[in-house]
Amino acid sequence: MNDRGQDRDVAEGLDEGIRQFNDEGFFECHDTWEAIWMGLRGRDRLFFHGLIQIAVGYYHLTCENYPGAEHLLARGIAKLEAFSPGHRGVDVADLLKHASTALSQTIDARSGDREPF
Repeated sequence: MNDRGQDRDVAEGLDEGIRQFNDEGFFECHDTWEAIWMGLRGRDRLFFHGLIQIAVGYYHLTCENYPGAEHLLARGIAKLEAFSPGHRGVDVADLLKHASTALSQTIDARSGDREPF
């Protein structure tokens, strides 16, 4: 496949994963983005890895696995900070804002400072 075809596949997979994420299909978008991530190298590989980690962090929240959520949200945030305010049409700054809030609330829930999600 030529670079143009691969880039189109990456863009379509990114969009599909975003739809899944926005519909709270966190595990599904993880699978969608991971399929893309495995074939990437360079800067985009790091970008997709950050997205995957944030998605799995949110998935852990739905399962009340707060240590897992805290770990993966923090790692995904750290990776995606290099892409703020945006990359590949994704509003990374907004994603980071929401993921950081979820991380903060997760830390508070684990310490007993707030009710679990």
